[in-house]
Amino acid sequence: MSAQPTLGQYVIGVEGLALMRQGFTGDAAARCTRTTEIRDLLARLDREARFRAPVATEYDLGTGYQEWSATYDEPLRLFPIEEPPMRALIETLPPGTVLDAACGTGRYAAILAGRGHEVIGVDQSGAMLDIARTKLPSARFLEGDLTALPLASRSVDAVVCALALVHVPEVASTLREFARVLRPGGRLVISDVHPFLVTLGWQAQFPAQDGGDGEDPQRGFMRLHAHLASEYTAAATAAGLRLRSLAEPPLTESAVVTPAAGIVPDANRAAFTGLPAVFVWDFELAG
Repeated sequence: MSAQPTLGQYVIGVEGLALMRQGFTGDAAARCTRTTEIRDLLARLDREARFRAPVATEYDLGTGYQEWSATYDEPLRLFPIEEPPMRALIETLPPGTVLDAACGTGRYAAILAGRGHEVIGVDQSGAMLDIARTKLPSARFLEGDLTALPLASRSVDAVVCALALVHVPEVASTLREFARVLRPGGRLVISDVHPFLVTLGWQAQFPAQDGGDGEDPQRGFMRLHAHLASEYTAAATAAGLRLRSLAEPPLTESAVVTPAAGIVPDANRAAFTGLPAVFVWDFELAG
């Protein structure tokens, strides 16, 4: 049996989530619509082959980001939600040496360089780094792991890490490493996919390059790990980091792009819109 749901199972799950969220809103018509659509979908499961296919193809991190690198700079569903609070925090960083941890193609490295910072980018994906180097030749980009950064202790004034820690099984070792390279009083700005979404099955999905017929394109995904706020705060405290602020902006209608969106758009919107989308953390290393 496949490790991931079929498209049909996923769509029915989205309908069920929408029904639960609309269960106590007083909107009886919406609940009737959800149950009617669920009955219809159950009847179609055996008739339509697409509903029996896996919802997406799973990739490991190395292969997944190599595939995704070609399209990663295109608009992604969480970027418009995550970027405003991240930019607001970055604007408060005094000029200095900043590590862009898990820098990818250099989305935040370019913003940091534009604000006068000396930028060091670290990522485990060579394909992503190749794009970042082309985009920002003045920065220093290194291949490396978040739990063993290729930097000396107390060597940077700030660390920025965007939408990456959901890929690590636990955050404590990574936060310790961030604290190690920070200078006293240094800042750590992190965005991460909210554990609420990950617990509900949200994954890092992307258009795979090796399949699809246009009407139903091949989807790829990499599994994410849910990290609760309590895990973050416990790990940060143990690493000597002090919490300055935390934001939890919600999912917008335009961001709820899932495999169900084109099949049951109303249920997809009702299921996900308004749920917490990301964490945006601001920490400071004790002086």
